[in-house]
Amino acid sequence: MRRISTVVLLCTILFMLSSCYDARDINDAAYVLLIGIDRGISDKFRVTFKFPAFEAGGAQGEGVSGAESPGNEVNYKTLTIDAPSFNAALELANTSIPRTLNFMHAQFIVISEDIAKARLVGEFLAPIVRNSSIRYSTRLLIAKKSAAEFVELLEPFGGSDITRMCENLMKQAQETGLFADLTLYDLHDCMTSPYHQPVAVLAAVNKGENFIEKGPKWATNYNIPGEYYAGDVPRKKGSKIELLGLAVFNGDRMVGKLTGHESRLLAMAKGEFKKGTYTIPDPRRPEFNVDLEVREARQPDIKVRFEGGKPFVSLKLYLEGDVQSIQSGIYYETPEMLPVLEKAFEKFIKRELDKTIEKTQRLNCDVFHFGHTAVKHFATIQEWEAYDWNSHYKDAEIYTEVDFKIRRTGTMIYSSKIKYSGEDK
Repeated sequence: MRRISTVVLLCTILFMLSSCYDARDINDAAYVLLIGIDRGISDKFRVTFKFPAFEAGGAQGEGVSGAESPGNEVNYKTLTIDAPSFNAALELANTSIPRTLNFMHAQFIVISEDIAKARLVGEFLAPIVRNSSIRYSTRLLIAKKSAAEFVELLEPFGGSDITRMCENLMKQAQETGLFADLTLYDLHDCMTSPYHQPVAVLAAVNKGENFIEKGPKWATNYNIPGEYYAGDVPRKKGSKIELLGLAVFNGDRMVGKLTGHESRLLAMAKGEFKKGTYTIPDPRRPEFNVDLEVREARQPDIKVRFEGGKPFVSLKLYLEGDVQSIQSGIYYETPEMLPVLEKAFEKFIKRELDKTIEKTQRLNCDVFHFGHTAVKHFATIQEWEAYDWNSHYKDAEIYTEVDFKIRRTGTMIYSSKIKYSGEDK
């Protein structure tokens, strides 16, 4: 008995002292942070990988652009390769670098518009979603032109590394509503949904081409803030990359785009809008503007009914907000005048929401998720799938209503008019 106990104890000790047979040192892996996908020249796809190049001893090294970086910063390398599929690109890439590519920390998968419009998204993503090291929560972007260029130019900004920068960029979706925080799951799984069609975040490189240095000064025209697609904002310097607006898909094919302004309206209708600043013309003096910080007061109310197979949808938004500025100095803070601002904003949002819905109906893509309410009128899933909601969305009659209340007027009790003297009156 003692001999058996000794043997068992020795075997237990040996088992506890054994190491993992498949363990890999951190220096044996290249942790890919960004993946870019374009149409290839030598083969079907062009795949770009970007990963940190850790230098031994914190020595200086060359970054992507070839410039030297200080020793306390991380340098990044890119590798671009043409291949017939993602897995083939991965295998070929591993033959040219002394480390194995690992996707545990991948932040963005960037797909070019060319790929999206050619109905190649589903084909390329098929092996990616089966890869156990790529998280379903990895963010997916649609690049305006070249995904490889976007990956190359996405560099740390403001003292952060790429990982932190990517995370902070996506947080701006909650702060502004001008785009959405969408993942690989949101696009891939929604491609097969009988309830709605998918959207993805628009991304682009902004080279400052829309920033006009010289010309006539701005007059009194009114532009809706956020009425741009990614890459079109008139700005100069700052980060070279930009996220703004949404790409609209019919299945796995990109068929249209929503601006940043339209993306906000979509978020409101889906009950996903957190907050954002709106600038609208002053209802009494349109040459001036009024700034409002707007947020969702409660979930939108959506009702769907059918008459002879035709869907009728009613959508009511509940919003609230605070006054941030009144350029005209008109005393809107009184109980009698606040409704003037509220009605002006309600009218503005309803008009823009109706235009956005009409735009998606022309594309026949229910990105508003009305199908999730319509399905309740069907007894079985078979009846629902036979009806084919995605094909009937263009025929729906949709009625909208907006309820907006101003809760606060900022730190000012009332607006005061600017005083002039003499000829300046």
